[in-house]
Amino acid sequence: MAGRLVQLSGGRALGVSGFGDALAQRAVVMCHPAPGGGGFDPDPTVSTHWGARIVGIDRPGYGASDAWRAGERPSFATHADDIAHYLSQIESSTSRISAMEIGPFGVVGWGLGGYAALALASRHPHLVDRVALVDVPDPGRFARQSAPQPPFRVADIGIAPAEPAFESTAAGRRIRRMLDAAATQGAAGVQDDFAAAADDDWRRRLRDIRADVLLVYGDQHPTVDAHLDGRRLRRRLPRARVVRVEAGTGLSITTHWPSILNHVAPRHGGVSPPLRDGAP
Repeated sequence: MAGRLVQLSGGRALGVSGFGDALAQRAVVMCHPAPGGGGFDPDPTVSTHWGARIVGIDRPGYGASDAWRAGERPSFATHADDIAHYLSQIESSTSRISAMEIGPFGVVGWGLGGYAALALASRHPHLVDRVALVDVPDPGRFARQSAPQPPFRVADIGIAPAEPAFESTAAGRRIRRMLDAAATQGAAGVQDDFAAAADDDWRRRLRDIRADVLLVYGDQHPTVDAHLDGRRLRRRLPRARVVRVEAGTGLSITTHWPSILNHVAPRHGGVSPPLRDGAP
């Protein structure tokens, strides 16, 4: 569950979770999949020592974030503006309290959270300098899918239930807690995510993205593919490259978290050389 609530000017509240190094100058925004929740840390043993503060934000209808209000249109563009509002608050308060400048920010988008990450990078290019997209579906292929219903399953986010040792791993337990938190408000969050994905508002300004974008795809992911999804997205982005995780499955976000952080937060500290040099 989110660690704090942030009140937006329109009255809605955002649930915000923080992990990693709270005192670090470098900050990274984590955009969760659908269904999912902002409190998910892919690997706390890495995040804690990376030298970056990591912020997870529940999208409307998930966890502690208010659902879209009557008359509001679910929108990744609007959610990106909400994130930008919060990041601007972080910049202002940090500078006022400690005279330390933070930003621009790194952004990680996992699954459908990649659309929120791209919307943030395109609408607020001054705030974002690096983006990592992990197993993000091409919008055209995603449009043929239907929204899952709670109780949510790991298969809903592209993880096979028969994943080796998944049930007994710490990563598996964290993912199941994330899915449970995603269902706090029933299906509201995931239904609105699917509605927002069908709108092209977040796609209109992709050419405006100035950030370095890394698109990561597991070779054995059950629903997305580096060739079909990654290359189609790359063609829309000015500065992007696709990497394939050999034998990677729906768990690449956890198994390759050091490599992902190495892209979005390259100037880190307190990490052993094997982790530091693990870029894809």
